[in-house]
Amino acid sequence: MRQQGFTIIELMITVAIVAIIAGLGIPSFNSLVASNRVVSSINELHQGIRLARAEAVKRNDSVIFCASNDQASCSGGWGDGWLIFHDADGDGGVDANEVIRVGDPVQAGYSLTFSGGGSSVTFGPRGISSATGTFQLCDAEGEEMRARGIILLTTGATRRSLDTDGSGIQEDNGGNDFSC
Repeated sequence: MRQQGFTIIELMITVAIVAIIAGLGIPSFNSLVASNRVVSSINELHQGIRLARAEAVKRNDSVIFCASNDQASCSGGWGDGWLIFHDADGDGGVDANEVIRVGDPVQAGYSLTFSGGGSSVTFGPRGISSATGTFQLCDAEGEEMRARGIILLTTGATRRSLDTDGSGIQEDNGGNDFSC
């Protein structure tokens, strides 16, 4: 009767081949995960901007989209999180019953900036924006090729940043490559 199975040498060769394949694939996988995190974060921001504009039109009144480090007031930088509120009483402050939606901070080490300056954008009753510029998100490694952005126009419309010159780096509304 003959026994079936693997010899220790066959097992060692199989393990070595699996280790080589994993060693080649893991860096690519890490890059894919990092890229997907940036895209996911910029998509959440884009949804927030679009919601703020839609709420302004729906309510036929101004709605404010602002940076918020405590998700209860307009404070801090864009990377700290954001909130959308309808200042119904016109006092310029965020009251608990005025908050429409809050957004989480970006991943640790990531940076989110707005070239339009300031830490808030007001959308008027017709959806017109008080500011224009590019929201730019960079990952923790500062890799320009992974940076993504949302371009906010005066009309309140938004669009995703693109790489129109084929350099592998997306550009702002002026055609300038992102730098992290």
